[in-house]
Amino acid sequence: MGNWAGKQEKIMAEQYRVVISGRTLSGEPLAGIRGEVGRVFRLQGEQLDRMLCGKPVVVARSVAAEAAEKLLARLHSVDLEARAESLAETAEASPAALAKPENALPPASDELFALVQPVAPVRPAAVGETGQAESSPADTVVCPKCGESQPKRTLCRQCGLDMPRFLAAQEAVEREARETRAAELTARRPGSGASPRASDGSQASLLGLGFSGRLGRLDYFSSSLLSTAFWILMVVLAVAADKNAFAGLGVLISVIYSVRCLALRLHDTGRTGWLALIVVVPVIGALMAFFLLFIRGDDDENEYGEPPISTGGGRAIFALVTVIAASSLLFRGITESPDKAARFLQALSVGQGKEAPEEAAEDDVPQPGVQARYASNNRIDIYVISGCTDCEKMSAWLSANGLRPTVYSVDSDQQAAERLHSILGSNGQIQLPVLEVNGKVLSANPDVGEVHRHLRQET
Repeated sequence: MGNWAGKQEKIMAEQYRVVISGRTLSGEPLAGIRGEVGRVFRLQGEQLDRMLCGKPVVVARSVAAEAAEKLLARLHSVDLEARAESLAETAEASPAALAKPENALPPASDELFALVQPVAPVRPAAVGETGQAESSPADTVVCPKCGESQPKRTLCRQCGLDMPRFLAAQEAVEREARETRAAELTARRPGSGASPRASDGSQASLLGLGFSGRLGRLDYFSSSLLSTAFWILMVVLAVAADKNAFAGLGVLISVIYSVRCLALRLHDTGRTGWLALIVVVPVIGALMAFFLLFIRGDDDENEYGEPPISTGGGRAIFALVTVIAASSLLFRGITESPDKAARFLQALSVGQGKEAPEEAAEDDVPQPGVQARYASNNRIDIYVISGCTDCEKMSAWLSANGLRPTVYSVDSDQQAAERLHSILGSNGQIQLPVLEVNGKVLSANPDVGEVHRHLRQET
């Protein structure tokens, strides 16, 4: 009995209780500070009414001196009159408080709210091998707001937070976020019966000229193939119609379409589509367009729209087959005859910054009425047919300029016809006259300017 009382006296000599008097420091009514007290100590309802009942109330039953000073400062900051009482002095005033049996438990806490740590009951502590008392982590709680570790309680002793309610609110927010995310994933899953992206128009089309939406890596690859196939087909059309304007139109549309698909691919990675203009920079633009084939897009919605719907490899296969078919047409046209090969190369050069190989300046063409002086060692073969007006005009022009070509009539000379077919490499229809000027074959009724460019001038 004596030992227990001595220990209790030593503990109480270091502990204080904090009591509010029920009055304000300024003498103002308690109702005037009710809102401020509730906000600072996070109290409401019955607890707030009890604290401001106008009578002395114990707000902390047993705290250390430092904690008591902090609590008094907080109470005074809201104009509440309060004092700290030493537990040792209280025990001297009431000696009967020490007369307790060994197994008697301390009285229940009479503090209004848990702002500071109360004195732990004096119980026999479990002693380990080191001789120190072992503590139980299950009996403590950490405030989710300020991080204060403390015995289990409702209100944090440091910041006054209602910890169970705060944790419940956080859990509700997290649960709502998980449910929203799950609903979005369900809507995107094939066969779910919902297609939100199709309804809001944010899904970019593979074929089109719009610059809004996003394009995945596979569709970006397919668009590159389709752009190439379209350009090749326009070149074939330009050769067939003998109009290089078709090749120029193909280049223009292909460039616009490629820039559009590049911008949509940049949107998928969360970047602005204006970066697509870098494609005009040599080397750097080509590297950017290439690496966009491998950069992963945003999994979630970004400022440019919802993630693109995966369409599988069907579009890519179709685009690849189209490129192969267009390339086969181009190859067959090039290998058909030297004349066709030259025309194809001329059409391919449109929009590439290269000058057509057979295009010359206007001052190279002999002007009407001006007699050109050609060297006498020019070697000219001309293949003609009876009744051909163009053949007669070309022969007359050569004679007028003092040139003596070797004339082969393919309708009456079988060997001349066979030689012509071997030169052109074609057994199909041939447009006459065909000339061979100093070893250069000029087929399909060349004009005077073209013949002039291949003749040697007199020095």
